[in-house]
Amino acid sequence: MRYFLILFTVFLFTSSFSQQLKFKINGLNDTTIFLGRYLGDRLYYADTSYSKNGVVQFKKDNYKAGVYALICPGPKYFEFIMADKEVEMETSIEAFIPAMKVKKSIENKLFYDYIQFINKKKNEAEAYKKAGDNNKLSAVDKEVKAYQKKIVTENKDRLIGKILNMSIDPVIPKEISTNDTLKYKFYLNHFWDNIDLSDSRIVHSPVYHNKLNYFFKKLLIQHPDTICSYAHKIVNQIKGGTDLFKYTVHFITYNFETSKIMGMDGVFVCMAKDYYCPADSSKAFWLKKEKLDELCEKATALEPLLIGKLAPRIILADTSEKKWIDFYRLPQKYNLLIFWDPDCGHCKKEMPKLKKIYQELKENNIDIEFIGIGTNLENEKWKKFIKDNKLKWINISDFPEANENPKKYLFEQRVTDLKSLNFRKTYDIFSTPQIYLLDKNKKIIGKKLDALTLGKLLEQLEKIEIPYIKILEQEKEEKDSKQQKANKAG
Repeated sequence: MRYFLILFTVFLFTSSFSQQLKFKINGLNDTTIFLGRYLGDRLYYADTSYSKNGVVQFKKDNYKAGVYALICPGPKYFEFIMADKEVEMETSIEAFIPAMKVKKSIENKLFYDYIQFINKKKNEAEAYKKAGDNNKLSAVDKEVKAYQKKIVTENKDRLIGKILNMSIDPVIPKEISTNDTLKYKFYLNHFWDNIDLSDSRIVHSPVYHNKLNYFFKKLLIQHPDTICSYAHKIVNQIKGGTDLFKYTVHFITYNFETSKIMGMDGVFVCMAKDYYCPADSSKAFWLKKEKLDELCEKATALEPLLIGKLAPRIILADTSEKKWIDFYRLPQKYNLLIFWDPDCGHCKKEMPKLKKIYQELKENNIDIEFIGIGTNLENEKWKKFIKDNKLKWINISDFPEANENPKKYLFEQRVTDLKSLNFRKTYDIFSTPQIYLLDKNKKIIGKKLDALTLGKLLEQLEKIEIPYIKILEQEKEEKDSKQQKANKAG
């Protein structure tokens, strides 16, 4: 018996064939019953009915094939496969699975025979494990695998066969079983062998989501080029315009767009370019043009700011508003661009930390220069903050007169260019602080940094120890601990 809190979301379904569903649940009171359908690992609302004397019936012409759940008050539910025209099942409200009898539906007969077989073997395995009988434990494992293989072999075109086949991992050949590198390569290359990407029905099963999630988040090296390469290989095998295509593209795009791993916005950009953009000929059929326009605009803005790209060149004035500085002319091994605003609360907390790291880097003779770039349109607060906090690195920004009379600086004095005066757009500054670490060639090697992640990155690059980083790590641990306690209390 499984319990689940369902957030119902209404989906529009395309028509398939007329289906009749009948469930007899002994001990069920007369009540409203919901039908949920999986999309990935989540259940979404599919239909509603009312039980009378323990009998619940559904009849529609538009149920898509997949794994569904009959949801009773509690809420508690049992799953079944929607693939046959008629489904008739009987069970008890007290024990869904042990009492389950499938009266009509070959798919569900196979499904519940398998579930009951697995539960029986699981109990046997636990007893053998407790007794330390490894021989019998191994025999049970072989029996389970043989049973799985039999169902898959005899039901290749049935949904139960495809779902079960997805759950079977590639078998590592004995000759490479002791070589971790070869094992990994084999597993990676054969991971998708048992997953039929030509059958869109598989997306309506949590098994597909679990395989997709494991492959991209656990199995693959977390590097944008690697992820993009495999994403294209997989997505390009899926028919466009299907739920499977939509779910797979959205899963990869969204998960790496929101990833906390530095540089994963590169995956968002490559997915956007190949499957969402341009908006007028997009493959993302589920999004309206306005949303596509926003997404494509974001991808266009992010692309020149990805890890490995040359940082856009900007030439801005220092606090005197007379001396213009081109950071491309700075000779240091590293440059750190800090876009910040004196009215930004987070900036006020972060700047003193960066100052302390700057001082310790200089004491360690690290060849680096920080360039603080003010984003506030009025510079008086910015100048005051710099003076009060003794920020001795390079400080540059635009200033009101340069924005009001750009021709003077662009064409008469020729001290800057349009991209520099539009640096907020050039660097996609929608929040502050934004911090980029550049190498000697002005290539971006770090982004979306804070003081702690910057320090740890430089420690790794320069093989040094920055004492202040230990203090920041301790502060973070204390903060995280307090947050965890607050979450538990809430």
